Amino acid sequence: MLKLILKTLSKEFYGAHAGLFLFGFYLAFGVVEGGQLLSYHKTLMLMVYASPLILGAVYCFWALYLLKCFLFIRKQLKMRGYHFVFLLGATTRKDQFKLWFKTYLVLFLPILGYIIPFCYVGLTEGYYIGVLTSVSFVFIVLSLVSGYMYRIINYSHVPVKVYFSFPCPQLKKPYWTWPLYSLVMEQTLMLFLSKILSFSLFSIVMWVFADVPNDGRVALIGILAAVLAHSMVIQVLLKQERDQLAFNKSLPIKLTTRMGQTLLVFLMLFLPEILFYLRSVAGDVQSFFVGFLFGLAGLMGLRMVLYWIKLDLDRYFKWLLGFFFISMFVILSGYAISFSLLMLTAYFLYFYCFYYRIDLQEV
Repeated sequence: MLKLILKTLSKEFYGAHAGLFLFGFYLAFGVVEGGQLLSYHKTLMLMVYASPLILGAVYCFWALYLLKCFLFIRKQLKMRGYHFVFLLGATTRKDQFKLWFKTYLVLFLPILGYIIPFCYVGLTEGYYIGVLTSVSFVFIVLSLVSGYMYRIINYSHVPVKVYFSFPCPQLKKPYWTWPLYSLVMEQTLMLFLSKILSFSLFSIVMWVFADVPNDGRVALIGILAAVLAHSMVIQVLLKQERDQLAFNKSLPIKLTTRMGQTLLVFLMLFLPEILFYLRSVAGDVQSFFVGFLFGLAGLMGLRMVLYWIKLDLDRYFKWLLGFFFISMFVILSGYAISFSLLMLTAYFLYFYCFYYRIDLQEV
């Protein structure tokens, strides 16, 4: 049964999230020069061990990834093709626990591949408590999710008692908020992970360059990191638009209104980072305007690229790398405003000329 589950559930999980894994691999190993890769990751691991707060954030990330694995498996079990998994109810509790523990251990391999050197560095540097808590945390969360899978397999027919019921008012959702609502309701974990990654990268940039005071370029690099952290969210939003393209284009909405609504969606999506950036520049109006314009232009520029390449993830990652190097050069050279205005102008022109000509449903 274990081989069957691994050939079906685990294979589908890795296939469905291949783009996310490639993006994570690029962020972990592609943004650093090869000769400095080992020293960079060792320094990063020591920084995690040195701060209980950062270590706790890392544990939260591991738990969220495992939660994503659990939600995927639970979603698949609702399909008719996976009803055979419920035959596990005929086996003992111990056998079921071992099977699910091994299954989630396989799904946890991308994180486990980094935890092993993480623990090795901790042992060599004397962070024994940190290593012990890390190993214990992984074992505990894997045991918890495996035990809960036993409950799903054996007690899914038992109705859940509702002890409290809170009235939830029905709110009207304007048309322009539908992409945000869909993102929050259907891609909650991806959105949450993107926000954690965004704020983490922004904070790391500000911490690394803390010895460079009163330089607006540092905060702009943080904005660039936050924009790149939203690259997969932009891809998900455009994928949702592709699925609803025939309906969207049939609505009697002016093209200028569509462009304004898209800007508003990305503004609401990036609002937490904008407020965090405002705090980083100590309320400086000019620096805030530059960062706000650069962040919004970066998001719209990536959306334009995805439109152009028709959601081709392989080409998209190459464009992300090019966007990073070009943006870094622009920031360091002091041409952020000109670059932002150029990207926004290109987006508006491309959207105006090709929105009704490009059919994403061909993808």
